[in-house]
Amino acid sequence: MMKLVTFRSKLATLLFMTLFAFFGTKAYSQDDKIGARITIEYVKVVNENSFIKLSAIFRGEDGFEPCQNLNFTIYKVEVDKDDEELNAEVKIGEAKTNYDGKATFIVPPEFITITNDFIVRIEDSEMYEDDEETITVVNANMEASIVEIDSIYHIQARLFTLEDEPIAEEEIKVGLKRLFGSLTVGEDDSYTTDEDGSILVPIQEGFTGIDGKLTFEIVLKESDDFGTIIAYINSDIGVPIKDESTFNQRTMWSPPTKTPLFLWIVPNILLVGIWAILLFLVINLFKIYKSKI
Repeated sequence: MMKLVTFRSKLATLLFMTLFAFFGTKAYSQDDKIGARITIEYVKVVNENSFIKLSAIFRGEDGFEPCQNLNFTIYKVEVDKDDEELNAEVKIGEAKTNYDGKATFIVPPEFITITNDFIVRIEDSEMYEDDEETITVVNANMEASIVEIDSIYHIQARLFTLEDEPIAEEEIKVGLKRLFGSLTVGEDDSYTTDEDGSILVPIQEGFTGIDGKLTFEIVLKESDDFGTIIAYINSDIGVPIKDESTFNQRTMWSPPTKTPLFLWIVPNILLVGIWAILLFLVINLFKIYKSKI
């Protein structure tokens, strides 16, 4: 009887320790997850697409570090047409961060409406705590063109809602797209839209481009109401770049296959001449040797 009681006591103790270890480890793993700091930006490229730029960082031993391979789930908040108080979250996709902790999610066109509420969530991550960030943007549009006024080219841009209502008092930047960034166009860094939602920016002379082609970008950057809106203008009003490259010419600094002809001919003539002299000397020495026999 005592043995049976002792066995049951040991079994209960073992079961208790197993449960404690399981739940204790689980609780510890939940507390041990890393808190991530999420940043989101809504970007619309006129006549192309709309996307959400995502980034996440966490505080590491050496300061802030990027959250790599972190999976985000993106939801769109749909409002009931009959009852605006009834909302539904619709999952529209996922995105995973790269080595720099950044990701881009292209919003499907069917989920873009006049007013857009998006939720970006970290869900069930093994390394990072569950978290979410929301963004609300009003869908707006921008049209831009190049006009000539008094023999000077200008960029004319207009910002407006989908109902064609002008959007005033918004800061717009105008730049010339280059390989490593954007070159500011005009005298100011940004221009404020007037009551018609318009700006007019003079283009400086002397901008160069291949065959005179230039690409201008007009940007409404991170507006609280409309997010980021970008419009591009392609033109051929630049100064054509003259190709002065000597890559395909026979120069001293060209590849071996483009060696100057005189460097091929002269050394070979010298080599042939030297070998001819040596051969002549050998023949004459042989004749002298024969004559003495």
